[in-house]
Amino acid sequence: MQHLDADPDVASWSYEKLVIEYISNKKTKKIRKYYPDFQVEYKDGKKFIIEVKPSRKLLQDSVMKKVRAAKEWCTAHDMTYKILTEIELKDIGLI
Repeated sequence: MQHLDADPDVASWSYEKLVIEYISNKKTKKIRKYYPDFQVEYKDGKKFIIEVKPSRKLLQDSVMKKVRAAKEWCTAHDMTYKILTEIELKDIGLI
């Protein structure tokens, strides 16, 4: 959050305010809600949904369902979906 506040290219950001509904069980049609970590808009107009997740969890079925739903939502709303793991966070010096 401090990184987003300090970035002069960030126009605005929010934490867990966006809700994306998705079907978690195709058989029962159970609908769940996914709250991505960050919604970020840059001054150049680019918009991102950013999820911070440990790399060891990326292949979990529940995570993969959320990722699919978020990517579809982002496509429909002209946004980009990004997942940041400890690897990317280290690369940009945040951990």
